[in-house]
Amino acid sequence: MLRYDPDKDLYIILGVDPHAPDEEVEAAFRRACLTWHPDKSPAPDAADRFLDVQRAGEVLRDPESRKDYDVVRERHIGRAFRPRRKPPSASPDPTASPPPEPYVPIRPPPSWMSAKVRVHMDSVLVTLQTPPPPALATRVFTMLAVGVLGGAIALGELQLGALALVLWAIGRVLYVPPHDGVLAWGKIVPGRRVAEFHLLDQRHQNYRRTDVAFDVLRVALVDRGGDYRIEIQGFPRAVAPVLLRTRDLDEAKRCAREAGQWLSLPLAKAA
Repeated sequence: MLRYDPDKDLYIILGVDPHAPDEEVEAAFRRACLTWHPDKSPAPDAADRFLDVQRAGEVLRDPESRKDYDVVRERHIGRAFRPRRKPPSASPDPTASPPPEPYVPIRPPPSWMSAKVRVHMDSVLVTLQTPPPPALATRVFTMLAVGVLGGAIALGELQLGALALVLWAIGRVLYVPPHDGVLAWGKIVPGRRVAEFHLLDQRHQNYRRTDVAFDVLRVALVDRGGDYRIEIQGFPRAVAPVLLRTRDLDEAKRCAREAGQWLSLPLAKAA
């Protein structure tokens, strides 16, 4: 006897539309098996999710049991259930891009997590913090260095030339390239080998993407003078704060563990 559990909707477990054709359900089942197999996924709850995927596959891959499940699901949801779309008669477009891998629903984030964390079907988007733009002092030292160097060349003074080099060196130390920008975001898919780092190039006004090895990302608990903040570290020149501020160390440790489990990332350190 099939029963409908709203917390474990079989279509949500496989990440497919309830009206999807059987071929799409089969493909989603295979992707989910590869994603949540305990030998391939580092997630602590991979075994439980793999069992859910197996159960969903047993029901939805069989046309008769899927039809019975649709009836039970319709009765519970309380609205008319549209018939599933028939697969197109024409052959699929070979140039069409396949769905992202892995296409598996991610559970909603913990309630304490920052609003800057956005959850999509198969990925987590986080707003990153990058270095600030060049300070005014950088530009001042650069202009002084150029002016003094020009005067040294005109007058033939070695001391002025040396002063220009000193000013230029100080400017280089303070300098932050303007095209490194201040707008960045990262895309994390738990279990995938790489994460994405997108940085706004202010010079060309577009985003530059860099792939980041998934195993270099860490969830870190950072002490900011008595204020504890949980960060995702490992992105180049940027961090993602997932908990903005708390003064309770035990609460911060608990949230850090939850964040690591939810993102399938190890903890870097504990305060």
